[in-house]
Amino acid sequence: MEHRITSILCCVGLRGDSHGVLEQAARLALSTGAELHVLHVVKPLAEDVMNTLKANIRNRESLEGFVHQRIDLAREQLQEKIDDFFLQRPEEKQALASRVVALKVLEGYPAAVINEVAAKHSHDFIVIAANKHGLTASYAGKVAKGVLKRAHIPVIVVPGPA
Repeated sequence: MEHRITSILCCVGLRGDSHGVLEQAARLALSTGAELHVLHVVKPLAEDVMNTLKANIRNRESLEGFVHQRIDLAREQLQEKIDDFFLQRPEEKQALASRVVALKVLEGYPAAVINEVAAKHSHDFIVIAANKHGLTASYAGKVAKGVLKRAHIPVIVVPGPA
């Protein structure tokens, strides 16, 4: 039975260097001909933060606008990371860019959202950063561990820069 890799979910954080994760996911997409879906998950605001906002921003539209601004800002930052990644690879930009079919920013608990998206869209692989530096390159952070724990598809955990 032949199983083709057609769709890869690349999970990108906005804090650190995401080029390693993008590099591995893009190379895998190029070598398999798969589509590359790039995802960033914004953690939800804590309940006490939301209560403080609700107490201080009485206008519901303003409050909703403020909350949506977080997502819009994250989307802009994600696009900047992707653009920077391509700028550093001018000779491969067109080939790499042709694999990226979606950039998505969602809100929720990252590990749960990543696995939900992977299942909902029938992705074949998840590529995620380790986000921790320890004695070994396989030391994974909380999100990566959560994804590995819940995943029903293969997960590639990319170590950070040495």
